[in-house]
Amino acid sequence: MVDETVTVSARIQKSQMEEIERLAAQRGVDKSAIIRELLATAIHDQKIEEALNQVRTLRITVWKAAESAGVTYREMLDLLKARNVPFPLSPGELRREIEDIFKTGRK
Repeated sequence: MVDETVTVSARIQKSQMEEIERLAAQRGVDKSAIIRELLATAIHDQKIEEALNQVRTLRITVWKAAESAGVTYREMLDLLKARNVPFPLSPGELRREIEDIFKTGRK
């Protein structure tokens, strides 16, 4: 499925426009293609950051975070690790983990 395109007008810094023109020339595409690519990347990155923040604050599960960020569960686990976000555990799960640690330590 291809999304319909719309025209958007935005003011950007001259240095940003120069960089867009440089990238377009380097890749042999028009400026609009570069802007769409950069915007898609920024939106994807923002979705990941929002999902990680929600996991960090225990508002959503890792599964839901992966779904909302548009990545796989495994990719979300890797992102949690890379960004030092602890895997969220419910109080009951945490209690079981601690009990298991003590049981294993006593043997």
